[in-house]
Amino acid sequence: MEAMLSSSPMLVLTDTSDGGVGQHPANQSGAGEYGSIDLHNIFRSMTKYTTLATSPKEAALGAQLAIKHAMSGRPGPACLLMRSASIGGEVDLESPPFIHDTAGYLNTAKPQAAPADIEKAVEILSQSRRPVIVAGNGVHMAGAHGALQQLAEQWNAPMATSYKGKSAIAETHPLSVGMVGIYGQEAANRAVGDADTVVIVGAKLSPQDTVRERPTVFNPRGQRIIQIDIDDRNAGWTFPVELGLIGDAGSILGQLIEASAEASGSTARNRSEWAGALPNRKQDAGFYEDAGLHTDSSPVLPQRVVRLLQETMPAETVYALDAGNNRTWMAHLFQSQQAHTFFCPGGTAGMGWGLPASVGLQVAYPGRQVVCVTGDGGYMMTVNALSTAMQYNLPIVCVVFNDGALGMVRHHQAPGQYIASEFAETDNAAVARGFGCFGVQVADSRNLADALRDARASGLPAVVDVLIDRGPSPDDWRADLRTAGET
Repeated sequence: MEAMLSSSPMLVLTDTSDGGVGQHPANQSGAGEYGSIDLHNIFRSMTKYTTLATSPKEAALGAQLAIKHAMSGRPGPACLLMRSASIGGEVDLESPPFIHDTAGYLNTAKPQAAPADIEKAVEILSQSRRPVIVAGNGVHMAGAHGALQQLAEQWNAPMATSYKGKSAIAETHPLSVGMVGIYGQEAANRAVGDADTVVIVGAKLSPQDTVRERPTVFNPRGQRIIQIDIDDRNAGWTFPVELGLIGDAGSILGQLIEASAEASGSTARNRSEWAGALPNRKQDAGFYEDAGLHTDSSPVLPQRVVRLLQETMPAETVYALDAGNNRTWMAHLFQSQQAHTFFCPGGTAGMGWGLPASVGLQVAYPGRQVVCVTGDGGYMMTVNALSTAMQYNLPIVCVVFNDGALGMVRHHQAPGQYIASEFAETDNAAVARGFGCFGVQVADSRNLADALRDARASGLPAVVDVLIDRGPSPDDWRADLRTAGET
């Protein structure tokens, strides 16, 4: 479900648990015996494509088509269900099934926008005085980070991102205004709200991104909106748009860059005041600033954990977040230093996502440090991923925000009425050492930097269990948004 809502390509292979000693034959199945659940309809509700294989040939061909559907258009999960005969059956070597190369199913051109629509987009941008670009997860999926930065620089347009689009551009770039939305930077909310033209690239614009459609952030009545998306349903879904460009984000950004090379220069004077004021606007909005970032204490302030991660980990570090307050602090205060280094759950935003995601990311990026940031609740939900990390020698670093609670739940319960939201005192580092991992618990922020360095130097999967202050809440700055007009 997370993959479906987050547009993540995934191949799901599973058996139907049929034909064993614990199952009725097909004509009697469904009375509640083991394996009698209707898997086909379950998976069909949360995948782009689900097919059933009844023979080895159908299993091979079904896997190829599942890969095609997972990768094409808007990416997502595809499922191959396999009956026991397709797994245990034999292929006749005298007349094997004719199977094509899987690559042939994927050789499709990236869809582009119509030339007339590209010309219209350039015309709108040429007439703008205060353009802003908002990038979403579609930029990550298309690998369009370089093209996005080039277009922003070409038009001297401030760059914001959605939550799922965070790190679509390095947030240290002069044109970056950070993440927009409820959990975002005020600099981004102000820049988008003051823009006369908004170019949305691969972002669905959730209520979180739009501050629940607050008109002082996105306002289609006072702004010209261009929306680029691989899925024609998304363009103009949350807000009406003046122009929807349907296709691959990378392809369309390339079209815009080529078509606007002359126009962006000849009309640059129109946007000079807007671009020139950006540094002061960011400073006035407290861009990536919070007193807690610089405050040492015991227990540790969550803001301080974010800053020390920023200071001790290499710029190219890849981060996997979990759900809960930990991801909110990171999304709000961590300033990504390179593009495509920030991965987070955003479909169902289920707890326990971060640790197994970091294992997968370490496989994908073997030469880079991968850091999981999780709460103690999410950590325990998938702590078995540490066993996998040990088995495959994957030196991830997992930083646990340990407040002995489901922090986000607890913050929304009345004092003295904390129900099912607090834990017994747990040493999560000791749990990690039980798997053979490096583990250290930190109670004072003055010891955290050394602990993070030791975790990296260990060469093992490592857990840094940070005892954090329960007091600070992301609601402290979300309240500013509510008083400013959030409904």
